[in-house]
Amino acid sequence: MAESYLELAELTYLTPENAEFSRTKNGFPALRAFLPPVTDDLLEEKRPPEWQDLGRVHFHRAFPFDAPEEYISVLDKDGKEFGIIRSLSDFSGETRALIEEELTRKYLAPVITKILSLKDKLGYSYWEVETDQGRRSFTMRDTYRNLFHNSENGIVLTDVDGNRYLIPDVLSLDPKSYRKIELYL
Repeated sequence: MAESYLELAELTYLTPENAEFSRTKNGFPALRAFLPPVTDDLLEEKRPPEWQDLGRVHFHRAFPFDAPEEYISVLDKDGKEFGIIRSLSDFSGETRALIEEELTRKYLAPVITKILSLKDKLGYSYWEVETDQGRRSFTMRDTYRNLFHNSENGIVLTDVDGNRYLIPDVLSLDPKSYRKIELYL
């Protein structure tokens, strides 16, 4: 049994020495790691580490805006954490490319360069925008709660489907676009 609560909350850092990332036959990231056996019982006595195939994994950035290449959580399909990658720079080559590809896919956020139209109706706002990835239309519910500042002049918008859009600097928008969003700032 664990001797203290601190042992229950102990972090495991994944490094090239104790973690091997690969792709499943379907192309998803998978992990083989040298860790104590993974169990559902948190109070079970710790066993010595061993190499084990942990299957498909997911990545989650702890600080997606402030430190996107540091402290990346590696999770199973149910959200249970296997460990933390302290820095992407710890890995190189194909492994780093695999992790970066998955993070890019998960954190895809087109950058809004121009707001073509913005209309409010019954608690929803309807957006037509130009982005670095082309023209997009999206809907936001309760715009004030789904728009947050990630820097002094930068904002992140989250639509009803959970997609994120970035405006790195609202002051760099053209005057017409700025007037359309000014109410929400």
